Amino acid sequence: MGGRGAGLRLMGVAVVLTALSFVPFRVAGQLPSLDGYYLHALVGSESSPFTTSGAADIQRFRLMTRPLLGSVRFDVAWETTLTLRSDAVAVGRGFEGQESAAPWLDLEGTLLDRRRVSWVHGLDRLSASVPLGGGGRITVGRQTVSWATTLYFTPADPFVPFDPADPFREYRAGVDALRGVWFTGPLSELDVVVRPAPEPGGGESWTALVRGQRLFGSWELAAWGGMLHDEPAGALTANGGWGETGIRGEGSVRHSGNEEGTVLRAAVGLDRWFELLGRDLHAVVEVQHDGLGAAQASELWETARSPAAARGEISTLGRDALVLSASWEFHPLTTPNVLVLMNLRDGSALLSPGLTHSLTDEASLRLGAFIGAGPGAGAEALRSEHGATPLIGFAAFTLFF
Repeated sequence: MGGRGAGLRLMGVAVVLTALSFVPFRVAGQLPSLDGYYLHALVGSESSPFTTSGAADIQRFRLMTRPLLGSVRFDVAWETTLTLRSDAVAVGRGFEGQESAAPWLDLEGTLLDRRRVSWVHGLDRLSASVPLGGGGRITVGRQTVSWATTLYFTPADPFVPFDPADPFREYRAGVDALRGVWFTGPLSELDVVVRPAPEPGGGESWTALVRGQRLFGSWELAAWGGMLHDEPAGALTANGGWGETGIRGEGSVRHSGNEEGTVLRAAVGLDRWFELLGRDLHAVVEVQHDGLGAAQASELWETARSPAAARGEISTLGRDALVLSASWEFHPLTTPNVLVLMNLRDGSALLSPGLTHSLTDEASLRLGAFIGAGPGAGAEALRSEHGATPLIGFAAFTLFF
């Protein structure tokens, strides 16, 4: 759905669906609530081998409601983003929002698209959920599905992972799917997802996966298997702890009919709370091996243009990566944090320091930066994953209502 006319029609649909939140679907009780989110970010970037230096003003507005009609629960979220930029500056890293990867439902529109101004919007959630007997539920439409176990690298989660360095992780991109969840016991559940999706090169692929999850003592174990984008795949995940240290791990195997053959993707992480000068410090370390990533710098461009990247399956370009993260409650209202993302193959790194200050319970101010280190870009290819990343600084105001 492109063009201004199509965008206006989609906006009309969004307004109508939002207005439905005020219709008294229930015979008794309160009306469904209408919640919202507003983000205003100012971003400045130095030049890189691929973009010019410049600045951008980004404003994102989101409305959400979950009306109930009888026993059917609807989930509707509409989001619009206005971006004003100088020349062709590109910032990425979550500032431009997340798009539904390989969408089946056509729920996005463009209201304005010019060199320095873009205004897009769409229905980020549009689903209906029906309860079943025995503690189950069927949901159809655009919805959130997350099978992640680790915190930053999630190679065994087949549904639109976050960029590990994304500073705005409040809302995960939706997927268009039919999903059934059944609680098979007080400590176990069964999850089934069927999802058609267009392929980047044309045609269509199908994902049909079954996941079982159970709690064994203090450990949560899960496994899934089936067809992922027309290829057989399976995964194991574990989440527990040893003393005060949290331990998370996940791994998946996929057999591809092309030259990739069998692909292994796995990550393991540790996280723990410490006390520093009487304040809480949360530290995380994770390592990942991703068979879909580039084994060497000469393969980075190819990986960035691969079908897996176009589907939103990979969160880093390198095959082996490390993330270190720490956040410290310096003051009840102020939390400094730092994240380091490293490509263990080429030695490049992305450093992202930040500071979050709570203005009220609903509003906060965040300051942050991205600093790339390592070999830059040559005339025809990247020499490392993060070395060509320009210095980026930002200030962001967020409000929930």
